[in-house]
Amino acid sequence: MHGRLIISRFALLTGLPAKTLRYYDEIGLLRPQWVDEDSAYRYYSVTQVSLGIRIRRWRELGLSLDAVRRLLDTPDQAGDVLREHEHRLRQEIKERERALLALHLALQEAPMNYRLEHLPAQQTLCIHTSLQPPHYEVIPEALQELMAYCRTRGYAPHAPSFFVHHSEQQVVDVCVPVAGNAEPHGRIEVRTFEGGPAFIGRFVGPYDRTGAAYTLVVEEALRRGLPITGVTAEIYVKSVPHTPDPNAYETDIAFFLQPDPEPVA
Repeated sequence: MHGRLIISRFALLTGLPAKTLRYYDEIGLLRPQWVDEDSAYRYYSVTQVSLGIRIRRWRELGLSLDAVRRLLDTPDQAGDVLREHEHRLRQEIKERERALLALHLALQEAPMNYRLEHLPAQQTLCIHTSLQPPHYEVIPEALQELMAYCRTRGYAPHAPSFFVHHSEQQVVDVCVPVAGNAEPHGRIEVRTFEGGPAFIGRFVGPYDRTGAAYTLVVEEALRRGLPITGVTAEIYVKSVPHTPDPNAYETDIAFFLQPDPEPVA
């Protein structure tokens, strides 16, 4: 039977296991060219080898069977199908990275150095601005503006910069602590950060991975029965001025507590 391939031979040439080929036949994705009526043996044409290889490669890329069928049925939409799959893969990568971060933190001997602390009141240069999650560009932009103003006026920050995210509002106060006489300028205000009792966890790593750290800190606070308020602060203990390596950044994630002096004594 010139040009005919038994299923084991077709499997060898395409890299698709015989079991997979039988399943693809059942769902109509890749049917054999001939089926012997007496023996029910499947025979494939040599012209189907390239198709089988394409299907295998698409599946190795992680495409679903529905997506593969779309590629076969509507080849003119191949670009759209592949771009949709690229988007899904990128989302999966982000989810996996978050899971790996959570796992890494969970395996640490002392996860995130949790502690109760009373954050002190201090004078700051502050920009009060709106937040548009998940786009947090306003925070580094405000910090750059504040640091540039400090350099212009000769103000020396005496503590790490930070921002406070207020409860039930999409507004933040981006702050740089300064001592002595400070003057406002434009949208830069001179404000007193009131401080207060907080539950804090220290995250080590790049800023784009702090989201998972917030979840871990609040879970630990609730596990301990602490009365969180919903107001948070992100304090840049070790950041760009201290190291060029984002993996070495140290950020305190603080959840403010109800003003009860007993938990923080």
